[in-house]
Amino acid sequence: MDRTEGSFVTSSRFRGDLRRPVPYSGSAMIRLRRATMSHGLKKIFPIGWVVFLVASSGATSLAQTDRADRHRVPAEFMSYRGADWLERTERVEQEEPDRVLDMMNLSPGDVVADVGCGSGYYARRMAQRVAPGGTVFCEDIQPEMLQIMRDRAREEGLTNVEAILGTPTDPQLPAGEIDWVIIADVYHEMSEPEPMLAGIRRALAPTGRVALLEYRVEDGSGDQIKADHVMSTRQVVFEWQAAGFELEALHEFLPSQHLFFFRVTGGERQDPVLADYDLFAALDARLVEVEARGADDESVSLRIRRTGTDPILITSPVGMYFQASNGKRDMIARRDGWVILDEEGWQEWSIRTVGRQRDRDLPTSNDELTVRPPSIAPAVEAVLYQFQVGTYTVGNSPTLYPPRTHVVEQAAVWIADADESYRDMESEIAGPRVPPQYATAFALVFVEQAGIDVTTRRVWDDRQTIFRGLRDQGLNIWYQLQTQ
Repeated sequence: MDRTEGSFVTSSRFRGDLRRPVPYSGSAMIRLRRATMSHGLKKIFPIGWVVFLVASSGATSLAQTDRADRHRVPAEFMSYRGADWLERTERVEQEEPDRVLDMMNLSPGDVVADVGCGSGYYARRMAQRVAPGGTVFCEDIQPEMLQIMRDRAREEGLTNVEAILGTPTDPQLPAGEIDWVIIADVYHEMSEPEPMLAGIRRALAPTGRVALLEYRVEDGSGDQIKADHVMSTRQVVFEWQAAGFELEALHEFLPSQHLFFFRVTGGERQDPVLADYDLFAALDARLVEVEARGADDESVSLRIRRTGTDPILITSPVGMYFQASNGKRDMIARRDGWVILDEEGWQEWSIRTVGRQRDRDLPTSNDELTVRPPSIAPAVEAVLYQFQVGTYTVGNSPTLYPPRTHVVEQAAVWIADADESYRDMESEIAGPRVPPQYATAFALVFVEQAGIDVTTRRVWDDRQTIFRGLRDQGLNIWYQLQTQ
């Protein structure tokens, strides 16, 4: 579920017990998690305003093997002590649950399951829609959470909700019976996703489907959520395809969440599959045409169109490189990207970016850019990937959730790539939310996490200026570890 992110460091007093929003309070430590940094893309595709003219292809989704090299650390699951947070009144506006269920088109008599149901927020709503004759299996791994669900269902007069005590490796659902499974902001918490998805696959009826909700990484609409509680389309589709599912639809009408519809690969549904492609693979196969230009200091503007007639999903990797001409600043993608090409003609696609060279002017809408894979700047890619997934602790200490703001990311890129000094970049990383000392300190955490020795960078010469007076316990502990 949605663990909220604030300005600096999240208080740890609810860690492992409660996942309600807590403002960054300055009393957290750091868990250092290493992620695999390799990337499989080898080819370079110059794009800019040079357009790829390509033929239509009926091929199925091209393999996106580069994503297999990434290691995503599951978030900690929410304790039953946070059940009231699941029932907050704001959730109706934030997540639009009835609209989600409308898209699932449930009918009386359907057999459905809410995996990781918590207090039964979705299960109880589904119970009304599948009655009479339908059943809702409400699965959770915490018996206390299931008891909370039973109490609420009884208060609402619901008699068609059955509690299922699952395990981290098996949802314990009846085999071959489920018409719909919903997983609402829970998949990212599954500590053993492979066997869990296998169990869900076994539970589905021949025409069964899965509705998966996850907060977005890509466009900033999910940035209020902690980094390990959001997922990109690229991450989700790769993991679910590897588990034997295929994407039927991706709906993006919710304020901050992706809504995926999956089915078992080769299942009996007659609805077409939504084929997905890595951008560079799609260009190589001549499935799309792309044009790229500058926009502002935080984004690049792309125009993209499909060459065939079927809707397709295009994803792009964090660290994707936009090379400028005429001495302008190169730009680099801060997050994975996604766009659904379901219309004829050109569609607009905005990618969130940071700049590479501090001493160059930003590219404008008059400046064409050439799109290249992340391997052009591997150190920058490694750092930005940490921003997409990074949460840290040391040992059993509380968790640090550094703010994923543009100024922090920009500082990290300049430190890792150009070895900029604190004095040179101080005025340019002073943002309204994060003072420059904090921006630099958090940037150093990400740089170090990407495998770069921060004590060898010029910014380390000003370490006393940066860390003196910081009120954040987590940053101070991290600093002490670097100076030992």
